[in-house]
Amino acid sequence: MSLSELAVKYALKLGASEAHSVESEGEVIRVEVERDTISSVSYGRSSSLSLAVITGNRIGFASLKNPTEDSIKLLAERGYRLAKSLKPNPYWKGLPEPKPYPLVEGLYDWRIPELGVDEAVEFMRTAISVVKDRDKRVSIVNGTLSIASSHRTIANSKGIYCEEQFTTMYCGLLTVAKEGGEIGSFAYEDQSSRKMDLNIERLAVKAAEKALSSLKPKTVKSFKGTVILDPDVSSMLFSALSAAYNGLNVWRGISPLKGKLGEKIAVEQLEIIDDGIRPWGLASSKADGEGSPRRTTTVVKDGVLKTFINNTFTARLLDMEETGNAAGLLDVAPSNTVVKPGDYDVEEMVEETDAGLYVGRLSGHMRFEDGLVSGTVKQAFLIENGERRYPVTECMISGNLYDILKDITGLSREVEVKWNNIVPAVMAKNISIIGGGKP
Repeated sequence: MSLSELAVKYALKLGASEAHSVESEGEVIRVEVERDTISSVSYGRSSSLSLAVITGNRIGFASLKNPTEDSIKLLAERGYRLAKSLKPNPYWKGLPEPKPYPLVEGLYDWRIPELGVDEAVEFMRTAISVVKDRDKRVSIVNGTLSIASSHRTIANSKGIYCEEQFTTMYCGLLTVAKEGGEIGSFAYEDQSSRKMDLNIERLAVKAAEKALSSLKPKTVKSFKGTVILDPDVSSMLFSALSAAYNGLNVWRGISPLKGKLGEKIAVEQLEIIDDGIRPWGLASSKADGEGSPRRTTTVVKDGVLKTFINNTFTARLLDMEETGNAAGLLDVAPSNTVVKPGDYDVEEMVEETDAGLYVGRLSGHMRFEDGLVSGTVKQAFLIENGERRYPVTECMISGNLYDILKDITGLSREVEVKWNNIVPAVMAKNISIIGGGKP
């Protein structure tokens, strides 16, 4: 019997009406780079167990590190006492029932746990070398490589039991180019995967080239025009939108999408799928955080809002289906957000733009609550008459998330994986571009 099953058993023996437990263990190798030098190397192994003890409508949450059979007994007692001391949750309708789990390809690559610290360090030495070989003017400001494997077990008193293994690799590089006393915009490039297929050399070359392209920036005058959002930025856009179609935020009344099911919220070409069973997806799994099966859910189709994402708790509150999006018993989160690609090559987007901006990074806000989009652009380039003219500095963009969705004029054919977001570049009109140049 697993420790998570034992925790549930102990809670029920104490008198709990329901119990839910998640046991996690994993190991990670991390290599950090600062100023072209490996600054730290670490290896860590951890284990934890969380337990929800339910008495009637009272829910007590307790957790501990490095669980043992004896410590779990104490944890169950603590959770039970806590639950008894709380006020009832009038909205609680019980734990989910067991359902069949899907077969999900690509959650675990056995080669990743076989990697050692020396190999991880060599990956980052390669990155440093490739950047310097590309151009001596470029430096790695900081960089991170992480190699992780984990094991998770979920059990509840309704009979749910799910055991899974996961692997992930991630590498991110922040670079900058310097020439003649001038410093360009910081550039960022990253890759992440469940399998051992990161191309460190290609990543380093792209990080260096991005930094070089931002040298000798100029200011621009303020204007309203077309903006092309790199996948790094469109990922922010669709992450903000996912919070708006999150069933918990809808139920709380803080989402502008409340009451808009079946309505058109975007251009017809926009299709968004929450895909919890995507092969090799970084947010894929057989079970979500409450033990319900993951699935594929079409959220937006032909620009029309089709559904919200839910766990069992919010699905019952909203009288909808649960969609396998539990981050926990009371929390909801997207899995893999997949945006259907369009027909454009990015350079074709540029060629169609008379006056606009290509935005590679954005330092600012995209708020789902009111739609505010505002921030300073990084790795941005002025577009005039279908050509990229020069990198820009002292420039911001401003708009509204929900207006941008209706002002999209193109999506790229190529998509990029930005952690759990699989997104194309986005071209949108009517965006305010606020420059530091004289009018």
